[in-house]
Amino acid sequence: MSSLRALALLAALPIAPSTARAEPEEPTMGVTYVFATVDAYTVSPVAFDVTGTLAGENVPRTFRFWTSSYFSDRSDSVEASRCDRLGLLVMTRPGRFLLTLRREDYSTGVTCTLSRQ
Repeated sequence: MSSLRALALLAALPIAPSTARAEPEEPTMGVTYVFATVDAYTVSPVAFDVTGTLAGENVPRTFRFWTSSYFSDRSDSVEASRCDRLGLLVMTRPGRFLLTLRREDYSTGVTCTLSRQ
């Protein structure tokens, strides 16, 4: 391997996305996240993680959305499972739907919306 080729390979390494094994990002309250594609979706009793590409971006990112509100003593896993169904639809039909997730503040749960592209 020529030294020029090896240098080019080394220069390209930091550009590669390192989303695998990275901690999920915490979404900002009041900001709407629109996923054009969903690559993975994980539901737990208190949160769900969504890995996908946001509209207008080209690199997948992972976000953790907490389902339970700060003022609630109930489990919001039902809400997470409803969002799960929408995420599954976006996964199985890439490019046809947008999954929109938003949480206003700590006193409310996550709002999930499915729309056609």
